[in-house]
Amino acid sequence: MSFVDVQNQLYNAMCDGLQQSPERFQILQPSPPLSKGEGNTPLWTLFNNIPPLSLNQNYVASGGNQLFSDFSALMGALKPATSIDVKKDIGEDNFIAFTAYLGKLKPTPPVAKYSEIFFSWAMQYAPEVAQIGAADYAAIVLDPILSAQFSLLTYKAGKLQPDWARGYKDMVRELADAPTRTFKVDSSTTSSNVSHTWASGQHSGLFGLWEGSSSDDQVSKQFATSSFRVEASFEHLLLFQTNAGAWYESAALGLAYHNQGDPPWRTGSAITWENTFGTQGNMQRFAINLLVADTMNIVVKANTSYNEQQQQTINENKKNGLWPFYTSSSTSGVETKVDFDDTGAIMITTTSAPTVPVVIGVNVLPISSFVGFAVSALEKRAAYQA
Repeated sequence: MSFVDVQNQLYNAMCDGLQQSPERFQILQPSPPLSKGEGNTPLWTLFNNIPPLSLNQNYVASGGNQLFSDFSALMGALKPATSIDVKKDIGEDNFIAFTAYLGKLKPTPPVAKYSEIFFSWAMQYAPEVAQIGAADYAAIVLDPILSAQFSLLTYKAGKLQPDWARGYKDMVRELADAPTRTFKVDSSTTSSNVSHTWASGQHSGLFGLWEGSSSDDQVSKQFATSSFRVEASFEHLLLFQTNAGAWYESAALGLAYHNQGDPPWRTGSAITWENTFGTQGNMQRFAINLLVADTMNIVVKANTSYNEQQQQTINENKKNGLWPFYTSSSTSGVETKVDFDDTGAIMITTTSAPTVPVVIGVNVLPISSFVGFAVSALEKRAAYQA
């Protein structure tokens, strides 16, 4: 077998043992532990990353498309259905001051709250425009694109990072009550056929035996051609889901996806429906939840015949994290051990502490399914307007 076959066996075993669907599951490699001291940012970064068309997401190399920046650029390519000049109605100084005030509120409020917040703010600082400003912000809510543009303006003015409704503390609390899960890989019996999967078996940025190695180097090839077994257990395994923060307007995304012309797309914009949602578009897929584990215990045994030099190379690189999850031993609470017997057969043991959440996978939806959330929001908005 090749190392790609090894990876395919891992994928099928994880889908079976961890009860994940091959219609949307993606292995996250390397699998990052999440530290309490780092707060929400690492967790939200995983939701912000737009997954590639691949059965594995190489998180290290996937610094391209991000949901917040791509969504922000998309909203700039669309034109609202209504024309409301808040800046003119309340005055530029008041507009700048109020936008800055919004950016300081925690959590950042949705546009639906702007009207009442503005009225209270204006009654103290600019009472002469309190009524017209509140009316303008109330009208903005009824236009998804305009609403999204105002949300993003608040984030940009306050230099705010993209946020999500729930964070690290919510994840840890739910993880403590999540069920135990296990999976096994046997090179002689586990299927390597992944043609039935959502990505049709494609891989991107695939490592070899350790993070950063090539799947075609000699050490990795030798592992792939040997017989091996993997036994993995997790004390708790959680599918963690949350929604994007006030910067995101699902109805606006739905309008953009379901209408390819002008309106809502601005004629002449460099950002088009095709280069956004088409076959080469930057917003084709979205992460809907993360697979988070704790108290991980993974044992890999392979009847390799590594010589002393190869054994030394593996030991020198184990600090980078070894297959299957490449979870670095340098990270607090995670340990990777390597042992060799007299024949050069290898045993890799990777463990994590009970208090260390490790993200090992993500579930992915294509834009055609993801905008179902946007369609629902549009229907609710239409009912409200009626």
